[in-house]
Amino acid sequence: MIIDNYTKLVYTMFVYIGLGLGMNPNLPIHRQRLTTDRIGRLCKIEVSIEQTSDLNMYPPNGLKCVFRVLREKIKGDEEFEIVLLIDNHKPFGFHHHTKLPLNHEVRETIHASNWIEAWHIFDKKVKELLDET
Repeated sequence: MIIDNYTKLVYTMFVYIGLGLGMNPNLPIHRQRLTTDRIGRLCKIEVSIEQTSDLNMYPPNGLKCVFRVLREKIKGDEEFEIVLLIDNHKPFGFHHHTKLPLNHEVRETIHASNWIEAWHIFDKKVKELLDET
């Protein structure tokens, strides 16, 4: 069985924070991993989840969640652009910025009731992003 680098990355991240064992990890979570897309551009996959006291700004329970991918604009260049972002804040709740990198303001609500569900959605979108040409 061939396991690609992305699958190894996701598995490692889940095992590392305890989700693979059904445990609730300690917050905050700040993870960054590097991989490449199909054409060899470097991608930074970042996950940040932290508890805040602001239940109003970060629904539903005060957790500020940011799931994002930054990718080299040109292979070998040191300039990165954000190409995937899922986060949660007022007034949107969990949402996906669908027109990156061109337009940060366009958002689509995602159906996630907590950060674990949002992370699963993010993982699917990362896989699609890394597989596109």
